[in-house]
Amino acid sequence: MKAQERRGLVHWAITHPVGTITISLGICVVGLALGTNLAVDLLPKIIYPQVRASVTYPGVDPEVMEQTVTKPLETRLATTENAILITSESSEGRSGVDLHFSYGTNVDFALRDASTKLDQARGALPRDVDPPVIFKFDPSQIPVLQFAVSSPTRDEAWLKRWCEDALAKQLLTVEGVASVDVAGGLDREIQVVVDPERLRSYGLTVSELLSRIQEENVDISGGRVSSATREVLTKTKGKFRSVADIERVRIPLRSGGEVALTDIARVLDTHRDNRVYVRLNGKPAVQVAISKQPDANTVAVVDGCNRVLARLHAEGFFPPDVTSQVVEDQAFYVRAAVSGVGNAALVGGALAMVVVFLFLRSLRRTVIIGLAIPLSILGCLALMGVSGMTLNLMSLGGLALGIGMLVDNAIVMLENIDRHQRRGEDALEATHQGAAEVASAVAASTLTNLAAVVPFLLISGLAALIFRELLLTISFAILVSLLVALTLVPMLSGQLFRLKARRSRLEEVAFLRWVPAVVERLEGLYRRQLPWVLRHRGWVLAGAFLAFFLSLWGMGQLGNEFLPPVDDGRVRVFLRFPPDTSVEVTNRAVKEAERLVSSLPEVKQVFAVAGGGIWGRGVNVNPAVGSMVVELTPRRKRSMSAAQWVQMAQERLKELPALKDAQVRVSPPRIRGLRTGTSTEDIEVKIFGEDLATLERLGNDLAAQLARLPGLVNVDSSYQRTAPELRVEVDRVRATTLGLDVGEVGRTVRTAVGGTVATRLTEQDREFDVRVRFPRELVQSASELGSVPLFPRTGVPVRVRDVARIYESSSPQTILRENQNRLVRVTAQALPSVWSTGEATAAVRKVLAGFALPEGYTVRFGGQEETIAENRRIFLTMIGLAVFLVFAVMAVQYESFSLPLAIMGAIPLALVGVVGALALAGLPISAPVMLGMILLAGIVVNNGILLVEYIELRRKTGLEPVAAILEAAPLRVRPILMTVGTTVVGMLPLALNPAEGAELMSPLAVAVIGGLTVSTALTLFVVPSLYLELFRMREAFSRRWLG
Repeated sequence: MKAQERRGLVHWAITHPVGTITISLGICVVGLALGTNLAVDLLPKIIYPQVRASVTYPGVDPEVMEQTVTKPLETRLATTENAILITSESSEGRSGVDLHFSYGTNVDFALRDASTKLDQARGALPRDVDPPVIFKFDPSQIPVLQFAVSSPTRDEAWLKRWCEDALAKQLLTVEGVASVDVAGGLDREIQVVVDPERLRSYGLTVSELLSRIQEENVDISGGRVSSATREVLTKTKGKFRSVADIERVRIPLRSGGEVALTDIARVLDTHRDNRVYVRLNGKPAVQVAISKQPDANTVAVVDGCNRVLARLHAEGFFPPDVTSQVVEDQAFYVRAAVSGVGNAALVGGALAMVVVFLFLRSLRRTVIIGLAIPLSILGCLALMGVSGMTLNLMSLGGLALGIGMLVDNAIVMLENIDRHQRRGEDALEATHQGAAEVASAVAASTLTNLAAVVPFLLISGLAALIFRELLLTISFAILVSLLVALTLVPMLSGQLFRLKARRSRLEEVAFLRWVPAVVERLEGLYRRQLPWVLRHRGWVLAGAFLAFFLSLWGMGQLGNEFLPPVDDGRVRVFLRFPPDTSVEVTNRAVKEAERLVSSLPEVKQVFAVAGGGIWGRGVNVNPAVGSMVVELTPRRKRSMSAAQWVQMAQERLKELPALKDAQVRVSPPRIRGLRTGTSTEDIEVKIFGEDLATLERLGNDLAAQLARLPGLVNVDSSYQRTAPELRVEVDRVRATTLGLDVGEVGRTVRTAVGGTVATRLTEQDREFDVRVRFPRELVQSASELGSVPLFPRTGVPVRVRDVARIYESSSPQTILRENQNRLVRVTAQALPSVWSTGEATAAVRKVLAGFALPEGYTVRFGGQEETIAENRRIFLTMIGLAVFLVFAVMAVQYESFSLPLAIMGAIPLALVGVVGALALAGLPISAPVMLGMILLAGIVVNNGILLVEYIELRRKTGLEPVAAILEAAPLRVRPILMTVGTTVVGMLPLALNPAEGAELMSPLAVAVIGGLTVSTALTLFVVPSLYLELFRMREAFSRRWLG
């Protein structure tokens, strides 16, 4: 090659080795500097386009919550800009309204707008509701570390107070910690236990007593006292600072005089009624949950907290009888997942190097290729650092998946240089010549890879939210690998082979000859069969199209799911008892279930809650509910999968006598914070209507029919069970005649049954409820409730039954609404060993086809079905755009329409391999599989580019098309086999034995391996045939229309 023709990046790198090495070292230094500072997390930063407003109104039943709280909130919040869906949930004492937005919406702006609307709605809410809370759904708010604190000698009230007052403050000093929440245990409470008969004997009412206690607990500013020389503030101090202050309260009597509070009540320094029981491995405990700041490193935060805990234990901060034990450690799973994916990348890289060595049988050439992998990874880490990404399942998964692709460009470059050097040409001249021949093909193949990915990076949606960092990582790595292939590889090829070294004897080693021997035989077979293929190209192309259409049919038979199941070793057990079950009965049954679960194989520990649920510092009280979080031994040490364990536990728990009246639901592991839509269930059927009783009946009927399907488990209806309640219906006329009103009756009933929080006691920086109540034993049945005394101003002895009718009724535990319409949800989970989500959905649709609905009631699918349908539409659009962009890139590069069409003949052939590989592996179509198809659109054309570019080079020498094909195509067999081989073996670790957390990438790896392998085999015959056919058609068109 003449010196004046040596222009461009490749030739500059060959002639400037010092500059090339310096730039490469610069990439390494920057990559190390930025890479070591990347935050480590489980998932990419995902903020779902959803905002929730929550209001607490203790003691109010769901129907009243719906009317007085939920509906006013919905009316205002529905006007929030860009909201596309509004859902709500009304339960006892709690209302939650969710606003859903399109993916890509600025959630911070939506939160501000919704906050404004919430402020406007406050005026329509009852005056005594707790202040509304509004927040966005951010998985980074999920606690990164949860541990249980227990003691065999101290009570739970002391434990909780110690955790809140002492331990939490120590943990808040750890860098990156956002909050330390304490839940469970017993909350300190001051109770004023009133003797109702003594209260009536003094002519006092409950309202007067409550008002007096409130008025006595105030600090009132008096303004400034001014003189000629100074000014001072004044304040009347009356706040309760101790229990003794409460005992000194005196109540004036209407008849004159006063009475001491202690004359009509006992003041007790005690705790709230224990409604929720928390245990770890059977021992009562208090849970401490630590959340990190949004941009903090999960592993660093957890490690910092563990160091502080270890120091506190060592320094004696923990009393000798107080212990702490980890319940859930996100860092442990992050480490396992990151380590597993990293190991898969290392193994894949090592296997790719073995393939290169077996093909080239040269240590120097293998080292050249080997340098491309770490350099590309470090360059990728540098770009990740600049882009603000983190090391997580997706970004590391992108590296693991792309590890074999990183050397493709380098292999193509080195193989062609090697071919020239083996002819005996001067090392540098051969390098210039070989590099020039394939530089364009290498650039084109990289551009097609990137073009296939670009549409996905531009769209919004759940899949884009989850997988964007995976694709960005692959794109960064491929981009850096192109730079390495065009600079470092040709430079080292030229310089290393100028050295006078002893000739390598590796080519003479017998066991290393088999790979070249196999390649030579394949080349010979290909060379012999290619003429026949070109003569019968019509049949070849027809067969290829037939295979493509058969694979389209096969896709429909594979089933569908959005994401594959992920095993983090944490199984959740939910127990629901009849609505009138007392918390004591629930607690005993949960203890029995704990003992059974603890005895099952593969169980490491069991964290149980009876009487409600715990989230952060929040406690949801429900006496008929229990739950367990079961931590299994790590997946690789287990003798059974999580799905098998779930099935076993479900069967064993249903046989337990203590659970004979309970609904038992064992849920398989899921990655916390990763959702597939508005529902986390595989199957969700929504029935809309107005009448609650009708909705309850329809929900129960449909749930009963679905429960008979063999592939569904945990079938449930949101209205399956209603909660009993005692209703006090006041006779207004009689109450007024006796000097009472509805408010006085209601306040007295509330004080008698659950107590009324009149005010709060302040001690240092803490406040504690002061609850006024009647003796607990006074009301334990409906008849005793009727005997509760009332306190009319007339002084006539009156009881509740004298002015009200008391009867038992029932109401739904939860009322659900969507777009301000009531609905019942019937949910279920697909059993992976029987059905995929798509197959389960098809079976449910058959049931619905024969399910009769009354007039005015409608049904709609939700769950994964909704997500699958939406993402299928998005993915098909993206695949179409990817194919078009790949075509556009090649059309611009080659200034031709026919050449890109010939090259793209490989894309439909990839689908044949994808469907075949999924069928062999027993995998359904999922989002990772569709993502693999997008990647394949860019990858499989690389082989076609190598073939067609070399054919074109031969045609430019004057050869006829058939002769050019017969000469050029066999020479491309070895580089094609090398690039495909390294890509396939690089992905094998993820495809065959995915690490913990890497199950999300396994279907993608299987799809790419299958598609690439089959398309390569078919491309060698179909692309030349299509090239020749298009050439003949173009020639015919030119002769007829262009002369």
